[in-house]
Amino acid sequence: MRDFVVYHNPDAMGYTASEHPALAVLTNKRVSNVVGDRVWLLTGDGKPRKFFLCAWFFIDHIDSGEDEGFATCISGTTGRTFDPMIPIDKNTEWFHDLKQEQGNFAWGFSKIKSQAAIPELEKLAQSED
Repeated sequence: MRDFVVYHNPDAMGYTASEHPALAVLTNKRVSNVVGDRVWLLTGDGKPRKFFLCAWFFIDHIDSGEDEGFATCISGTTGRTFDPMIPIDKNTEWFHDLKQEQGNFAWGFSKIKSQAAIPELEKLAQSED
């Protein structure tokens, strides 16, 4: 199983991640061979930017995102959304490394390469259980 990250930019999308609570993400990337992999949905808010974990899920479906103005909609049925969203300490080394690896989340749906980030995301998700 691989782990991927998607950043929801509320400024670009016109709505917050919490206003779209489904286990789904949109991307302009054409995606294949990711069913069974996991997605971590992050977002940011305010200035200076505060970051949050919105949801995670295992990918079940890859569909067209054309209805919402994107190439692809990636969705799942097993996972969790967080309400309230879980704050991420942007000053931690693992998050700094993840942001750098992901080009400050500019590349959309992307594989997480940082091995330190995955267990930290899992800890955040479990902190709400």
